[in-house]
Amino acid sequence: MFVALSRDRLARLLPTRWLFCCALAAMWCLAAAPWAQPAQTDTLPLTTTARLLAGVDPGSNDPAVGQITSSEAWQQHRKAARAGARQLKTRLDRINQWQARFLPAATRGGTLLYPFSGPDFINAYALFPDADTYVFFSLEPPGEVPQLERMPPQQLAALFGDLRAALNDLVALNFFITPNMKENLQTQALQGTVPVLLAMMGLLELRVDAVEAMEAWPYRTQAQPTGSSPGAGATRPELPEQGVRVTFTNPRTARQQVLVYLSIDVSDRQLRYYPQFLPWLHTFEDPSVLLKSASYLLHGDHFRGLRKQLLADARIVVQDDTGIPYKTLRQAGFAISLFGQYERPVKLFEGRYQSDLEEAYEKAGNTEPVPFPFGYNWRKEGKSGVLLAQRPSEVH
Repeated sequence: MFVALSRDRLARLLPTRWLFCCALAAMWCLAAAPWAQPAQTDTLPLTTTARLLAGVDPGSNDPAVGQITSSEAWQQHRKAARAGARQLKTRLDRINQWQARFLPAATRGGTLLYPFSGPDFINAYALFPDADTYVFFSLEPPGEVPQLERMPPQQLAALFGDLRAALNDLVALNFFITPNMKENLQTQALQGTVPVLLAMMGLLELRVDAVEAMEAWPYRTQAQPTGSSPGAGATRPELPEQGVRVTFTNPRTARQQVLVYLSIDVSDRQLRYYPQFLPWLHTFEDPSVLLKSASYLLHGDHFRGLRKQLLADARIVVQDDTGIPYKTLRQAGFAISLFGQYERPVKLFEGRYQSDLEEAYEKAGNTEPVPFPFGYNWRKEGKSGVLLAQRPSEVH
């Protein structure tokens, strides 16, 4: 516990030179911990902020909260958010029932890796509610916790409106569209994924314990001297790595869990600047992996390093057809269970058709339908497909 002392009182307790030394030591300690430092402090409790962002009654008697909830901006936000919240909760109930029935006990605890995630916490938590750690990485910047109590009414209205726009695709389609995220998460009022992540936690009635900024490899992010070899980082990366660590608790289980979100380009070319990333990913032992609406990035030649790492480390992969190619999973020794049905890729990705996957579905016959939208064929009710790939040791 820290007790504030006036400068005069402190001076009477310690000699001046000791004050100087203590100040230097304090500054050194702050500078020596770049990996996970607290983000800008919010005067409102984080859980309250999360619920306000979700359009959910925060249940607080704080006058600052009352000023927000009584505002026209929040009242409109709450009304507009209700329909989307009902739709999401119905979908989440179906996902929870499906995962409880079909996902193995090995998905409980441990780590979930979610490449190309964007701020899609909703699906990750619905499919893997009992993970200890969630590791997300994608292109979108993390941003900060919005200081709602300091915003004038016009700014609040803009933030809530932009937040709803950012969530529209997820509510309607159950995935985020990358170009839309680039636009929606970099407005004047809404910056980054953190507000979206907090809104989802508020909707799920989770308690948010801490939000900490993190920069795992700060020296790699800085510009390197001209003439350095590419492996050492000849120039500043196109997308300098940024991160955030969110600690939260499910009140129903009293379990504390952690979400690590990294904004980083994990293509082979850009990982030259962050060679520590794949070894760092390897430190999460026997992870589960979620790949969903992943633009078929792991089908091509630009993400070989990540694909190889996932195949080497994953004990379980839950994905649609946009994740790791079916034949690649088979060649790596995974046992694959198929759910729903295989639909040819949408027009934008029609070149990623997998004839062997279609044949596998035909051979499997009438597979168990998937009762929620999963992947790009969201328009066709009940037409989604899910692949569950397991290491042979995980199959019982």
